[in-house]
Amino acid sequence: MTDPVRALALLAHRLAGVAVPEEVHQIALDTIGTLVDGSRTVLRWEHDVQAVIAGDPVDDFTALDGDVLRELRRTGETLLLPASGRTPPRLVAPVRVNDELWGAVLLRRPTPFTPDDAARAELVGALAGAAIARTDLAEQVRHLVSDDALTGLSTRRVADEAAHQALASGQETCVVMCDVDGLKRVNDDLGHDAGDDLLRAVAGVLRRAGAGLPGSTVARIGGDEFCLVTQDTPRATVARVMESAVAEVPLPHGASLSYGIASSVRGSLGSRPTTRSLFRRADAAQYHAKRAHAAQRSRQYRSDDPATVLGRTVSAAVTALSRSGSHRLGRLCALAPAISEAMGGSAWAVHRELTGNPEGEQWAAVARGGSSGAHLPDVRRIELHEGEWVITVESTLPKYDRTVDATLHTLISLAVLGGA
Repeated sequence: MTDPVRALALLAHRLAGVAVPEEVHQIALDTIGTLVDGSRTVLRWEHDVQAVIAGDPVDDFTALDGDVLRELRRTGETLLLPASGRTPPRLVAPVRVNDELWGAVLLRRPTPFTPDDAARAELVGALAGAAIARTDLAEQVRHLVSDDALTGLSTRRVADEAAHQALASGQETCVVMCDVDGLKRVNDDLGHDAGDDLLRAVAGVLRRAGAGLPGSTVARIGGDEFCLVTQDTPRATVARVMESAVAEVPLPHGASLSYGIASSVRGSLGSRPTTRSLFRRADAAQYHAKRAHAAQRSRQYRSDDPATVLGRTVSAAVTALSRSGSHRLGRLCALAPAISEAMGGSAWAVHRELTGNPEGEQWAAVARGGSSGAHLPDVRRIELHEGEWVITVESTLPKYDRTVDATLHTLISLAVLGGA
């Protein structure tokens, strides 16, 4: 038999270097096998359900019953169970984690166990429990640092490290940068709970894409920005999988996803890519995709006649106002994006007249949002005034229409006069 002092010292040394609980289980089993003869198993109890997590299987005759579990919880001491019928002698050493019974090391053999066997097994269980507590805490810390609390995806730090390692491998590395189109409108019109649901839905789309790209890392960069990093996957494959995932899982509340892809495969300049340059190129490609979406929406809405645009705008405005409460500024900040979106634009702003301003400025911007489509053909800005307030929206209607203009001014009047 191995010198027990040396074996326990070696166990403590080995456990100090483990990173995951599974390693603790195996090291504990290896050590106790050198100290005590018999079949050995690590058991785990969750909600009083017994499960074998390492070692030899347990049959109906050697399994532990509820009386044994209650006795372990009551005393916290190792139990020596005598043979009974077809059940051989058993030794049960508790494994406690943070002062709670986590599980046990179970030993079985034809001959009875001794008090020395019990003492050695109890020390192994105690050392294993301390190691499991440490690895559990390390995992919790890793989760807090590396995982986004809202979506459960990785963070930017993890994505940066994945891209760095992928580039260092010399294999083709792709970075996909994604941006949610419409999050601001959803937050303003439906509330931040709906916005959070939208972000979780985007995370689901990217998880679906990641599942089709083995070894990929999916992360939330922050706000409405996400990314996906791949290694040893051709850009064409990444593009195909992303297109499929986005098409198969529509986002709620009419939102959409713009994304751009950058690959480490050298272009005509032959420059060696860096992590930073890959993310920058992917972000630029995402920006161009976002502008293309805006142009597509603009072309779609330009094909509508004024009556269709007007009906859509009134419906969107009434919905936004009904959900915005009674605060005047809140009502205007809900109305402006609703009108702009319904009329084919994106950018909007709310201004308020300044009175007694010594610097001579007449209006102050109090809120704005969206991406300007002024660079697109036939997108024009419309200013709507009511008292001390003015909102600026965008429209793809080709020219001034008296009915549309009157309706828009009625809507801003409702927002101002209906607020406090």
